[in-house]
Amino acid sequence: MQEITGSELSPRKAEYLKYIYSQGEVVRTTDIATQFSVAPSTVTKALSEITDAGYLEHSPYQGVSLTPAGTTYARFLFRRHRIIALALSRYGLEPDEACREASKIEAHVSKDLVNRICKSLGHPIMSVCGKIEHDHNCCCPPN
Repeated sequence: MQEITGSELSPRKAEYLKYIYSQGEVVRTTDIATQFSVAPSTVTKALSEITDAGYLEHSPYQGVSLTPAGTTYARFLFRRHRIIALALSRYGLEPDEACREASKIEAHVSKDLVNRICKSLGHPIMSVCGKIEHDHNCCCPPN
C-alpha cells in the first residue's frame, strides 16, 4: 500500500470504513445499510470497491472485516476527524457542533494538513470527540 494522503476513498466510503472499524470484527452489509439509511445494494457496491482498494476482506454471507491496511486507514480517518474537531473547538464551537462541522469538511483535509494542525496544537492526545491515536507515521516521533 502507498502512503495515506487522505483522499483514497470518497467521503461516504470513508464513513463506511470508520463504522466498520468502530464495530470491531465482521460487519454485515445489512447493518451498514441500516446505520446509513441506504439500500443494501448500495452498500454492497461500495464495499466491493473498498475491498478492491485493499481495505476490506469480504466473506460471502458473513460480512466484511478490515485488512491491516484498512485498519491503518480507519485509524487515520478517526485521527483526522478528531484533530479537526479539536481545532474547531478552539475557535469557540461547542463540542457537538465541532464534531458535526468536522464531519462536513474532513474529507477535504489532507494528511499533511492534519499533521500540521496536530503539530500546532502540541500533539494533543484528547479531542472533543475522543482519544486521538497517533501512529509513528504521523507528525509525532516515536517515543
